[in-house]
Amino acid sequence: MIPPHLEGPASDSPPTDAEIPTVRRPRGWWRRNTVALVALAVLLPASVLAIGWREWSAVYDSATQRTHPVLAGDDGTVALDGATWGPVTSGIFTAADDLPVPDGAKVVAVKVRVDNDDLGDPTSCPAPVLIEQSTGRQWSEMSTALGLGYDPDYPLTCTSDPTGPYELLVPFIVPVDAEGPFWVEVAPYDTAPSFARFSIAP
Repeated sequence: MIPPHLEGPASDSPPTDAEIPTVRRPRGWWRRNTVALVALAVLLPASVLAIGWREWSAVYDSATQRTHPVLAGDDGTVALDGATWGPVTSGIFTAADDLPVPDGAKVVAVKVRVDNDDLGDPTSCPAPVLIEQSTGRQWSEMSTALGLGYDPDYPLTCTSDPTGPYELLVPFIVPVDAEGPFWVEVAPYDTAPSFARFSIAP
């Protein structure tokens, strides 16, 4: 039996809203991260678009740089982008020529003459590439691997301040089983998709 002084006032009425304790519900994860989710929703599509565009444009650019070859004429030259390209000369070198040529490889060295029509507005180009005609295998210049420093008299790429005709001198490291004839292709920056193509058999 409860002592009288501990008993509360008797009442048959239900408790009021003021008498019911209020329980605060914790904020849900979605509500707590609303700002971050909104930012993610905006940035994610933009990032995907940027990455996709970068990859697509790289593939597109590389695929369209060299699609229309301009073959050298009987005189061994090509007129393109305000310059006369060629003739092209070439030679083969090995480790016996005091070059650090890897085992199972040889060097095909190529010279491409460049003669600008207007020295004040010269053509510009990257280094030529070498392609084995029978297989389509392709090689880029390897001057650094051969320990060859920059030579202003024989640049790898078109010079921006020519004083007259000059020659590109470009070495390629190829497997010993690579055989000519080869294509030498030079793609001036302002003529895509056209490029100059020369056939060599060093």
